[in-house]
Amino acid sequence: MQNPDEKTKMFLDMQEHPEKYSDWQIEAMMEELDQMPDVKKEWNKFEQKQKQTTMLSSRRWMKVAATFVGMFLVSSIALAAIHIIQQISDKREPKTTNQDVYNPKKKQQIISADTIKPDTTAAELRIFENVPLDSMLIEIADFYHVGIEFQDDEKCLLRFHFIWKRNEGIDRVVERLNNFEVLNITQEPDKLIVR
Repeated sequence: MQNPDEKTKMFLDMQEHPEKYSDWQIEAMMEELDQMPDVKKEWNKFEQKQKQTTMLSSRRWMKVAATFVGMFLVSSIALAAIHIIQQISDKREPKTTNQDVYNPKKKQQIISADTIKPDTTAAELRIFENVPLDSMLIEIADFYHVGIEFQDDEKCLLRFHFIWKRNEGIDRVVERLNNFEVLNITQEPDKLIVR
């Protein structure tokens, strides 16, 4: 038995070149064409093809949906982890309040250098990590008993990583701070001026 494609080719060839075929072959082909196809059988074939196509299509959609759900879950977990890490780091880093911000207009208590005993100055390191400039300079200025004047309020908000050696003189500390390109600190006898 020939498949439908071969029959179609043969039928078309018979129409173009009838001389190649015998009368018996032509009549057999005509009888075959006159027969009614089995509708139920053909309908069942069609249904089977449709079911297979539908199943393949639904599987593809399920894969796409599963991919999106997976990406959503991974993204949600990543965002939750970032949020948790930020909360932990916020708890570790003290937040400044309005009371903590240095007010340059307040009078500074200045202690004369001759009242400081030599054994009270510690030769230890103080490490500032991601600390606002105003908080850092207040601590340094208090240690050296000088005032601070900020001529640019935006400089107060700058954050620094700085290692302060308390056994260094204030001149050396100011020199090291001025190595930061954004800073210009000048020293007067009783105060530091931040420009």
